Amino acid sequence: MVFESVVVDVLNRFLGDYVVNLDSSQLSLGIWGGDAILKNLEIKENALSQLDIPFKVRAGHIGRLELKIPWKNLYTQSVEATLDEVYLLIVPTASIKYDAEKEERQLQEARQRELQRIEETKQRAAEQENPQLQKQDTFVEKLVTQVIKNLQVKISNIHIRYEDDITNPSSPISFGVSLQNLSLQTADANWHPCLLEEKAKLFFKLVRLDSLFAYWNTNSELYSNHAPDQALRCLRHNVAVEGSIPQDYQYVFRPISARAKLRMNPRSDVDLSAPKVDLMVNLPNVSVELSRPQYVSILELLGSVDMMSRNLPYRKYRPDLPLHNNAFLWWRYVIAGILEVNVKPRLHMWSWQHIRRHRQTVKRYRGLYKHKITNKKPMESMLRELEETEKTLDIFNITLARQQAEMEAMRAGLPVIRPGQKAEVEESQGWFGWMWSWGSETSPKSKETVKTGGFDDLMTPAEKDKLYKAIGYSEIAVNHNLPKNFVDMKVSFQLVSMSVSLKESSDKPEILKLAVMDLSAMLTQRPGAQAFGVSAQLSSFEVTGLPRNHVAPILLSSRRVAVENHNPLLTLMFETNPLDGSADQKLHADAQPLEIIYDAMTVNSLSTFFLLPDDVQLDELTNATLMKLEQFKDRTATGLMYVIETQKVLDLRVNLMASYVIVPQGGFYSGKENLILLDLGHLKMSSKTRKGLPHLSVGSSTLEDIMSRAYDSFDIQLSNLQFLYSKADGDWRAARKLKRSALHVLEPVDLRVELSRAMVVTDSRMPKFKISGELPLLSLRISDDKVRGVLALVDSIPLPESRPTPTPKPSAIQLTPKPSKHIMTTPQVNPRKGPSLAEMRSSMFYDAISITSMSSEEELFFDAPSSPVKDQPFLFEVPPSSLSRSASLRQRTMATPEPQKNMTDFLILFMIQKLSIQLCRVSDGEEVTVLHLSIEGLGAELKKRTFDIRAETFLREICLACPEYTDAEDKPVHLITTLDNTEDDLLILEYTKADKTSPEFKTVYNNTEQLVKVNFSSLDVHLYTEALVNTMNFLSNLLPPSSPEPAPPPADDEQGEGDEEEEKEQEKKEGSAVVKAVSKRSKGGNGEVVNMHIRADLSSLKLFIRGEKARIAEIHIEGLVSEVVMKKKAMEVQANLKNIIILDCDKEALYQKAVSIADKEVFAFRMVNYTDATQGDAYKDMSCVDTDISLTVGCIQLIFLYKFFSSILTFVDNFQTAKAALAEVTAQAAEKAAVGVRELAERSSRISLAVRINAPVLFLPQSSS
Repeated sequence: MVFESVVVDVLNRFLGDYVVNLDSSQLSLGIWGGDAILKNLEIKENALSQLDIPFKVRAGHIGRLELKIPWKNLYTQSVEATLDEVYLLIVPTASIKYDAEKEERQLQEARQRELQRIEETKQRAAEQENPQLQKQDTFVEKLVTQVIKNLQVKISNIHIRYEDDITNPSSPISFGVSLQNLSLQTADANWHPCLLEEKAKLFFKLVRLDSLFAYWNTNSELYSNHAPDQALRCLRHNVAVEGSIPQDYQYVFRPISARAKLRMNPRSDVDLSAPKVDLMVNLPNVSVELSRPQYVSILELLGSVDMMSRNLPYRKYRPDLPLHNNAFLWWRYVIAGILEVNVKPRLHMWSWQHIRRHRQTVKRYRGLYKHKITNKKPMESMLRELEETEKTLDIFNITLARQQAEMEAMRAGLPVIRPGQKAEVEESQGWFGWMWSWGSETSPKSKETVKTGGFDDLMTPAEKDKLYKAIGYSEIAVNHNLPKNFVDMKVSFQLVSMSVSLKESSDKPEILKLAVMDLSAMLTQRPGAQAFGVSAQLSSFEVTGLPRNHVAPILLSSRRVAVENHNPLLTLMFETNPLDGSADQKLHADAQPLEIIYDAMTVNSLSTFFLLPDDVQLDELTNATLMKLEQFKDRTATGLMYVIETQKVLDLRVNLMASYVIVPQGGFYSGKENLILLDLGHLKMSSKTRKGLPHLSVGSSTLEDIMSRAYDSFDIQLSNLQFLYSKADGDWRAARKLKRSALHVLEPVDLRVELSRAMVVTDSRMPKFKISGELPLLSLRISDDKVRGVLALVDSIPLPESRPTPTPKPSAIQLTPKPSKHIMTTPQVNPRKGPSLAEMRSSMFYDAISITSMSSEEELFFDAPSSPVKDQPFLFEVPPSSLSRSASLRQRTMATPEPQKNMTDFLILFMIQKLSIQLCRVSDGEEVTVLHLSIEGLGAELKKRTFDIRAETFLREICLACPEYTDAEDKPVHLITTLDNTEDDLLILEYTKADKTSPEFKTVYNNTEQLVKVNFSSLDVHLYTEALVNTMNFLSNLLPPSSPEPAPPPADDEQGEGDEEEEKEQEKKEGSAVVKAVSKRSKGGNGEVVNMHIRADLSSLKLFIRGEKARIAEIHIEGLVSEVVMKKKAMEVQANLKNIIILDCDKEALYQKAVSIADKEVFAFRMVNYTDATQGDAYKDMSCVDTDISLTVGCIQLIFLYKFFSSILTFVDNFQTAKAALAEVTAQAAEKAAVGVRELAERSSRISLAVRINAPVLFLPQSSS
């Protein structure tokens, strides 16, 4: 029968790679006797080479491997597999003495395994393109089911341990995993162990896991220091059992025991009463613990593994002597390692002799391999020559040459026999790989019926019928049309409890403990609808902190929050192709609220726990991790784009109840402290349905309607987001449920956002993503008592100690030398890291296919990672006769890039209907509003396109009121108002940032990179004496006075200032040189680029000055326009004021206009500041200036009335504090101006002044009335 050869092949193939001295002849005799028993097998030293890690096996042992196969009753009796006493001791490669012969042998074995993996990948890809394997798949599934049905497995006494005294010699580490028992046993319908019933329609399996244990020991005893036999005895004696942990072992998780129940329906294609696979896993309790020494040693090991990997190429030169008194040998090791590994191969690979020899080797290998794959029985001498040739080539060149040989053989019409595939079933490709080879050789009859190749020769028709009947397989009746609601596979998982603990050390209390209770999950598959579903439920989740007075504070809990229903804490459900057909994918999530409490002692201890030691350097590891994250991000982005392009309809429904965060005063919560509470609000997210929308047609619907419908939209609603401050006696739980209370700082906010995703991403008129949000009301109520309380609370929380910033090492600072004018730059050989094995695995096969699809006459080779002429991979060389053909081929394959469209990536619209801010003072226990700022119509729009970013912000109305005071009409006093402006927006701010590479940069954007436009329409400011004085006093007393900081030593400041001045001077010189060089190169260009252009317009500003009894004056400012243009060579500032009027509001005044303008404008100011205009030889040209200033002042008409000006002075005298602050600011400004004048004199800047002031007209009337 065929099974004997199958088992022999499997054992020889797989165990031969890992076990030393496997006697295959004895193995075969054992199989013919009905069972195979292997004892005391030794594991190879390089058994871990496939993992690409710098580790090796110090001692490995398999006590017993037993396989019992009942040949006489194969279809009714059980197959028993037993694996017992597997002990593995792993150490770093550097701790094993270097053996050149052994290392070379292990390298060749790893190379052959990788080549075999590539060939298997190629064969699987070819098989996927063959549609005639469908019946084979069904047969294999049936056979695998029958094998599982009769299979009894027992695995016991496993201990795998890693030891390391190289990472930290003063504190050796060891970590490992041990397993006491894992068994698979047949059971009846009541899950009681029993013998197999032949007539049962369903069969049941019990899976038992006992004492799975993991540990991580620091400052550990090393078994590797003992002899291998003694080390194995130590491993055997330290297998953990339930309730007993080996002495001095620091566990990561305690021994885990689990039970699983497997129910299988072998005739699920006919009998739809039960799933084909129904697996139920029950995990009672999992306890995970990590201490600070374990965490530090993990980081140390991660950094050390990186160093070990980089050191592997230099091991052969490393002396086996201590560094002390052997400096000469160690220096020779350094020099020889760099020369032999880095320098000589790079110089050698680009010699023409090496290139010629390499090409000849590739040609010879290609010919030998072609002869091998086209002959069923190649000669031994040819195989030996092929093996010797493979030793001189790398994997890429071998794969490339093999692919070329296969292509040449196929073009010549020769049959190709791939490695690992023969005409007969003689070699296996895996545990069940021999099944996949059946039917690989097809005859003309196979086009009609799929034959199972090897069975026709190895089994009689009676044996084949018996096998088919036993496993329930039929060559004719295969039901591929399963009902859509039939569940073919069902996997259930139940976790009763799990805890994760962090400790400073094993004998100290837990810093943090996370507890999960009653976690269940289920996975289902419905092949009839090509659907699968995942659901999960979590009943309880709790986090406790560092105990205080032997009581652990609860930091996060779901039990403290009172909820109306008793639903699970978290419910997740994801399903593809749901039965209701409403969408392609369905995602539902529901979460109950959580109470989160800040505990300062726990947070500070966590900060100390995760603080990196000073001697841990993870720079390389961090860079590698970032590279992996970038690859993951690219793959995720690619997957997201695929989902978008395939237009899957997603039924999304997320409902997260309002959780809240409590921060108590002092950082510890006992219920008797002042606290601040942030309610995170109730979050709802759902997909918008298109049911009920009118039908669209091309003829009757507009393009705008069709484009608006071409979006998948989602609604996001956040309700009751609020912020409260409560004193110790405040009822914050009741206030949290109210819309307004004395405890609220931020009153409950309701936010609504709509997210839309475009179905068409190639139309520039349609943004790929649209986000529109609306906030009806944002209300803040702030009192002086709340401000002082919140600041005091924040100040009372102890913060974690921050480590001083370490000074960077000189080697970490990259210094870029400045190139000299007289030194010619020569091509440099830049070191480049070669591709990793994983990258070669992912791209080698398909790259080889794409390269070999070119003309076979062009001989290709790959050798060096870089070229001495150009820093690019030198991939292939062609004969001189084919250079012209290659050039034309490249010209044909190079596609002319199309002009890129200015696509809209996303569009964001956000609107706040009303913003209310109230500043209050507490009087007699109640809050009295002092200032009330009300803003209506505050919105923003942001649009990002390929070549620009546009943003627009607008504000419709603003009002600042003092409710404590009333005007003559008994209405609240308004300090700022826009009541007179009802048509235009008060403020419009536009911002545009353009890309210089845009094809429309000159025409549309006028060579301007950044453009800012500010338009201020009309604003009224009312200055009430009492209201202003009261407001200023309130604001000055609102915040506590800041304590003056001690001034730093003046000597250091002077030193620092001197250094800064020197640096600025140096930067200035370098910058001027660069500017000159750039300006010389940019002459004759397409116009100078404007870096930033700012324009601000003020249409009207009115100031009303009021005394205690009546209005004093009215000031009108109209037409203020300012503009700033910043270029690389100059900066221009312009300002113009059209009109200013000051009116006397006295009803009896004879002269109303105290100040007016008799010209067209008040003033026109222009200043141009040139960059380095007078540097160098230009200083001699007197027409060159650094600054050009022009000022024109119009004729001001002033009517001096003593009564009017004295009333204004009296109004100003009411603000003594403001006058003092103004005087201080004026003094500081004068001091700075003096310093500026001195610096100006030192720099000897040249200024051009053009000032024209029209003489003012002054009237002095005898009387003002």
